This record gives sequence, C-alpha cells and structure tokens, in this order.
Amino acid sequence: MPQKLTLGYLLPFLFLLCSSAYANALLNGLAVHEELGNEQFIGALYSETLSDNADALTNGSSAMRMELKIVTPDGVTTRRFRRMWIEGMAINNPSQQLTAQAENMVKFDGMFKGRLEMNDHVVFSQTPGEGVKISVNKVLLGSIADDEFFPMLLRTWIGRVPLSSTYRENLLQVGKVSSDLQNRYNAITPSSSRVTAIQSWLKPAEPEPEPVVAAVPEPKPVIAAAKTTAAVAAPKIDLPALRQASSASSVAAVAAAVAKPQPEPAKPAPVKPVEPEEEPEPVLTAQSLLARQFYVSELLKQIRSKVTYPRRAIARGHEGGMRVAVTIDRKGEILTMSWLERSEHDTLNKEGWESIQRAAPFPVMPDVISDSHFEFSAPITFALPK
Repeated sequence: MPQKLTLGYLLPFLFLLCSSAYANALLNGLAVHEELGNEQFIGALYSETLSDNADALTNGSSAMRMELKIVTPDGVTTRRFRRMWIEGMAINNPSQQLTAQAENMVKFDGMFKGRLEMNDHVVFSQTPGEGVKISVNKVLLGSIADDEFFPMLLRTWIGRVPLSSTYRENLLQVGKVSSDLQNRYNAITPSSSRVTAIQSWLKPAEPEPEPVVAAVPEPKPVIAAAKTTAAVAAPKIDLPALRQASSASSVAAVAAAVAKPQPEPAKPAPVKPVEPEEEPEPVLTAQSLLARQFYVSELLKQIRSKVTYPRRAIARGHEGGMRVAVTIDRKGEILTMSWLERSEHDTLNKEGWESIQRAAPFPVMPDVISDSHFEFSAPITFALPK
C-alpha cells in the first residue's frame, strides 16, 4: 500500500517536470514564409538558449524544437513538402552526412501520409540523447533516435541557403518577436476533425484486395435467323390513324399513318467531369532519395557557375535574393520556369532568371528516379562582400 501511494504521488510530479522542461524552451524567432507575396506557413524556433548564430544553434546539444503552422488556404501538398526538406537538406549538409542519414530520411518521409492543410501544426522536437520526435496536431507520428538528424533538418530553415534570407533572419531574432505575429501564431489551432484525420495516418496500410475472377457462363445455343439482304427497323404504326385511313380508302393516308414520325428520345443530361486527384508520390528508398538530393546539388552547382553579378547592381550597392521553380524533362531540358520569390531590384531578377536559362541543358536525370520530369527550386543570392 505505501508503495502504491508513493507511485501515485511520483507520477504527477514526473509529468509536471517533463511539461515544465518542454515549456522552458524560449522562443528564438517567428518567421512567415511567403511565395510571391502569398503566405504559406509560419515557422517558430524554440531553444533553451537564445542566439542569432545559426551554426551555434545547429551544432548545439541543447533541447530545441522547430514548429510550422500552415496558413495558406490551399495547404501544402505532399510533393511540395517533400521537395522542400529534401532540397534544404541537400543544399545545407555535406554528402557524407546525407549518405549516413539516408535510412532516417526515408523513415521521416514515410511518416507524412497526406497533404498538410490550413491550421495544421507540425513540430520537430529534439531531446539530447533521445533524437527527434515528429508530430502533427499533437499526434506523435514517430521518432528518430539519432541526435544527428535534427540539426540536418534544422538547416533546412536556418542553414546557409534557407527558404529565404528574410525567413532565416526572423528565426534568429533572439526573442525579439512582434507581439501581433505571436498572438496570431498562438491563435492558430487545428479542428478536432483534422486531428482525427492525422490519427488515421498511424493506421497500417490495408493490403490491396486480390483481383476477383468472374465466372464465365457457358454459351447458350443461338438459332440463326433467316438471312435478309439488309437489316430494316420495323416501323411504328399509329393504329387509330391507320383504321381511319383504311375506311377512307386512301392509299396516301395509309402510307402517312405508317410513316408517321415518332418523337425523339430525351437526351441524357451532360455528366460533369471529375477533377483528377493529386498524383500519388512514389515511395522513396534510400537509393532514390540520395539520387534526388545529389541530383539537386548538381543542378544548382551548374546554375551557380552561370551567375554573374551585374556591374550596374554592384555600383549601386544592390543586393537581394530570389527563388525560381524549375521543371525539367529526363534529358535535362527546361519545361517550365516560374517565380517563387523576387528581389526588389529588376536588374538582379533578370540576371538570376537568365542564368538558369544559360545553365540548360542540365545533366540527364538518373535512372533510379522514375519520374517523367523533375521539379526543383533554384535559390540565387546576390550579396556584396562585407
């Protein structure tokens, strides 16, 4: 009895201890990620120690967490979210580290079973010695017991090539956060139905049903009809009119009664076309994931080799960053280009756009990547030496 009483008092104490440790993390910064002026999500970086040094944060050993709250009404598709962290890791981490973490990255990718919708709350939390835990809307999707994984993921947001320079700077504000933005962030919560939807991600995938082979009925004997020179449809006869015509002994009236046209059947209502569903993402393997990351690195390296800082911009002290979404075919030829982020200087934007065009054609897509085309974003930054 005393033992049970002791445990009864001890468990609430341990719960409060863990809760207070989680709550003691300090808000280092809040940042809104935009694409062409449209807000996508708000990021929040929490750490035990406030810092404006990205290297110190990513190389530190203290408890930290990175949060994302989706604010775009369109949500973030599985494809976009996957491409975001795959590219972020590829650009900001050495190849040997990517190779060492390949299996963990595949495991991380497999936790997200659908698109992220507006008001979803994504959390990546690191506890030293325990690795990183991943949750959406307070539903724990899984954990990766490797302390090296969280810093790699964090560099996606605050690495040397982040989503945008502004986004990175706002996450490194050492706690100097706008109260309006913080209040807005705190007010974003998912609905109960959305929490239930995320919980369904934890259910194991149902096996595909085996194809049902329908029994083929035995053919019945067919009695062939007498052959005719041509198939003629039997006319529909208006009997009352025919009787009236016969009594009048009018051949023409009889013919008219026999050939009287019938009303056309009503046409079926047009069927509204069904919009195609989002194309399912291919299942990643360690080999295909690394192939994507190394391919992205190769593409960006080729683009950087074609970028020239415009002399006019240097003379005027113009700096800025931009990001362009690019789609190429398997041969490396450009299919589409579109802006994700522009700088405030047209001269820099023009050079960034044209440098991508000059870099084409790109290397042929690796065979291990089975897609018919490849999408990536090209970040280009013009910065004068300090």
